[in-house]
Amino acid sequence: MSESRTPFELVTDYLRGATVLREAVSGMDPDALRARPVPGKMSSLEVLCHIADSDQFMCDRMKRTIATDVPTLMGVESAAYPGPLHYEDRDPELDLRLLEVQRLQMGADLLRMDDSAWSRTAVHSENGTQTLLEILDHAVDHLESHVETIYEKRRALGL
Repeated sequence: MSESRTPFELVTDYLRGATVLREAVSGMDPDALRARPVPGKMSSLEVLCHIADSDQFMCDRMKRTIATDVPTLMGVESAAYPGPLHYEDRDPELDLRLLEVQRLQMGADLLRMDDSAWSRTAVHSENGTQTLLEILDHAVDHLESHVETIYEKRRALGL
């Protein structure tokens, strides 16, 4: 687990995630959002869309881990999503709003968990057995690491 954050700290960081992403893309016009200033990397808009789509899977994984006994969690090949889902044509505000709402709902659910819930397990098809706490930690780290790539693009664009 990253930095050994407590469940409450992880939920707090999880809830802050949509704001962190919104700040990362703040002030970027459509051209800057779609630019690829770092060769071989997604555009900032594609990163934003990837985060919003991936978070839906992570919410489902957490909910199933909470509500069912040792569910199987399927891996997702999200690298194939940008083209078929037309990420470059998406409305970034819509994806940001989706992320905000799904994290508010999931965060509220997580804040109601008792201590025993954090050790509930699921079996991920690629990563093996994971606890609810590990799934939440991954969701937080996933957003934070991708937000860093947006700042890398901003620097490359001189923003």
